[in-house]
Amino acid sequence: MSPTDDDLSLFQDSVARYLARNYDFAERTRALAAWDEAPMHWGAFAELGWLGVGMPEAVGGYGGPLDQLALAEQLGGALVAEPWLPNAALCAPLLLALDAEGQAARLCAFVAGDERLALAAWEPGARYDACHVGTLAERRGAGGWRLDGEKTLVLGGGQADTMLTLARTSGETRDTGGLTLFAVPRHAQGVSLRALPTYDGRTTAQVGMTSVLVDDTARIGSVGGAWPAVERAIDHATVMLCGEAVGAMAQALALTQAYLRERRQFGRAITDNQVVRHRLVDMFVAIEQARAITEAAAARLDDAPAARRRAVSLAKAFVSPAGRRVGEDAVQLHGAIGMTDEYRVGHCYKRLAAAANLFGDTAWHLARLAVQD
Repeated sequence: MSPTDDDLSLFQDSVARYLARNYDFAERTRALAAWDEAPMHWGAFAELGWLGVGMPEAVGGYGGPLDQLALAEQLGGALVAEPWLPNAALCAPLLLALDAEGQAARLCAFVAGDERLALAAWEPGARYDACHVGTLAERRGAGGWRLDGEKTLVLGGGQADTMLTLARTSGETRDTGGLTLFAVPRHAQGVSLRALPTYDGRTTAQVGMTSVLVDDTARIGSVGGAWPAVERAIDHATVMLCGEAVGAMAQALALTQAYLRERRQFGRAITDNQVVRHRLVDMFVAIEQARAITEAAAARLDDAPAARRRAVSLAKAFVSPAGRRVGEDAVQLHGAIGMTDEYRVGHCYKRLAAAANLFGDTAWHLARLAVQD
């Protein structure tokens, strides 16, 4: 059953109230300082049920894509540093798509907050093409595999317990066939990991694998058939990233409005200036358009692949530049202080600038649309 507007509104209000009380700017700053440690609020997110939004009831979840999108917008407005996006919006949908029954225990552990995941798909030189995979998985005897390769920009990898690693079991480097997914423990022998912070407060990692041995039980899904599920999961995460961006855009506008109401020039509020009002209206319109196209894409996530890809790329191609414009306008209307770390609006801009390039920039998604047409 699809959620009603009232249901989503009540859910968003409850999330917003919790974040306002427990995840203010000072708390986010503390979370950023501990970027290479276990996420500070992960247990609370699990207790609140946020890790299960969009998951089946059988693994402790509830709701669907629109519910998860509503959550993403609120988390985006709070600029959360916890790796919710790579876990709940990317890895969990991937496990569901590939092997729901076989991964039920892992999904239950994830929803409970007991296991953190990261998708190790992208490689050096691949840019946004996750199917550009040179990491090899070779059979070792009757019941094992050896993995060798290098992964980069593993979102949330620095805080993950398990790497969902995309490896090639057949075919050439850019083939979409011949790709298989393996669950590799972070501390497995032969795994080297370098955690890195991103400028917008997320964490990522570079991961090397040298003669990493895993049992066949680590394989998720069929041999060579992982790509359709991986592509769908990335599309799902892209939509939720757009939702986060809408939240960050709305936060940037709210902060700007509040600041301009307090600032006075020539004896009157800056907002009395008609040119300034026009810029605020332009920001508002961009946010509403971004929200509408993102919701439309979320509603198409269960459609046929071609329709889903088109809806997702249309959303990302619009939200990426819109987010950057809103962020830039917010900083400019604050003046020089907008770029200081002491003001939240600068952090909104950093999150929006980073989101514009994550999971494909505008040019990449426009090219994807052109191929589909």
